[in-house]
Amino acid sequence: MKFKMKSLAILTASTLIATPVLANDWQGEASDAWLDGKLETSLLLNTELNNFKIDTDIENGVAVLSGEVNNETQKELAGEIAKNIKGITNVKNNLTVDENYRNEDTADNDDKSFSRAWHDMTVTAGLKMELAAHDELEATSINVSTDNGVVTLKGKVKNETERDLAIEMAKGYDKVVDVKDELVVTN
Repeated sequence: MKFKMKSLAILTASTLIATPVLANDWQGEASDAWLDGKLETSLLLNTELNNFKIDTDIENGVAVLSGEVNNETQKELAGEIAKNIKGITNVKNNLTVDENYRNEDTADNDDKSFSRAWHDMTVTAGLKMELAAHDELEATSINVSTDNGVVTLKGKVKNETERDLAIEMAKGYDKVVDVKDELVVTN
């Protein structure tokens, strides 16, 4: 189910990005649908919000946000995102703040946001490509995985220099929060 949701979100985002010229000629319900798609995509790609808990509706250019967020800052952020979309004339922010919010750092994060998952996937893929392109590394021996911005490097390297290089490359990659070194040096 999560894979289907991710695929649908990617398809939606791609469609919205690829066809902006059409929106200028849309009117009425079609324009509202276009704006709703832009708003949904903007919320989806924001790493601070869980888009699956926020419902959006657009009527005559007025965005209505409903659902639940974890704190007042997220409520304000969602409203600001909506206000900044060209074509939305007003925002009714009916989001409620979850009083029983648990810190996601200590809780099982089964409903990880799409954008966080997207960033993790792109970090893993991009870092694998960078490692493979580097002449001093045998990238096929290094396994890269990313979870919530934490990159884990596993596998075998020939020496400490290769280990240090792989770790530094991972630390310098965009959206990386931390690096776990599980590399083994095999002299």
